[in-house]
Amino acid sequence: MTKWTRRGETLFIRLPRIGSVVYDKLMQESPMQLYYHQIAQDLMRNFSEGCLLDVGTGPGRLLQAIHDLNPAIELYGLDISAAMIRLAKKNLTGIKANLRQGNVRQTDFSSDYFDLVTCSGSFYLWDKPEEGLQEIYRILKNGKTAYLYECNRECDRNAMQLALRENLRNLSVIAKIIGPFAIKQALDAAYNKEEISDIVKRTSFGQSFSIQEKTISGLAIWLCIQLRKV
Repeated sequence: MTKWTRRGETLFIRLPRIGSVVYDKLMQESPMQLYYHQIAQDLMRNFSEGCLLDVGTGPGRLLQAIHDLNPAIELYGLDISAAMIRLAKKNLTGIKANLRQGNVRQTDFSSDYFDLVTCSGSFYLWDKPEEGLQEIYRILKNGKTAYLYECNRECDRNAMQLALRENLRNLSVIAKIIGPFAIKQALDAAYNKEEISDIVKRTSFGQSFSIQEKTISGLAIWLCIQLRKV
């Protein structure tokens, strides 16, 4: 496990305001907007009403995309960074969303509360992933599913580079510089399917999960981890 993953939570707890603003600027680039839109579409295929929690919500862009598709869904967002939560509240002005700073390992949500829990691109940063998944199991309603979208360390890097060049073609100079670096760092630190499976099997989701490869925003580097509470 890399130094980044071991210190993932510490890095984001201490994230300064300027860091959250720069991150959000990158999230507003067209490939990332497409990324959130496609994840929202994927989630809405199996979900139309109830309470939804986005873990590691960051600046709230996924919640915004979900609201655009279905304003009736009751939205919740959780992030370990106070700076990100402040920014998410600003970005979601006019949208009813319950946003809280906190760690997924120990939340103050009631048991069996959510109809759906999702997370995109932050699972690999959790210091104790088994504890985080166990907490998701507790707060998820019986018979409901959590969906985690994560990078796959064993993806085809050459194909990714070709697709990434196309994605970056019309973006800002900053995005062209930071984007490839950030993706490489995430891929290097991410789990592979076998590692994810081993982690999940040590939790209450161990007998009711699946892992599927996904292409999102033109990049075939993603995994969707489906965790059903039974």
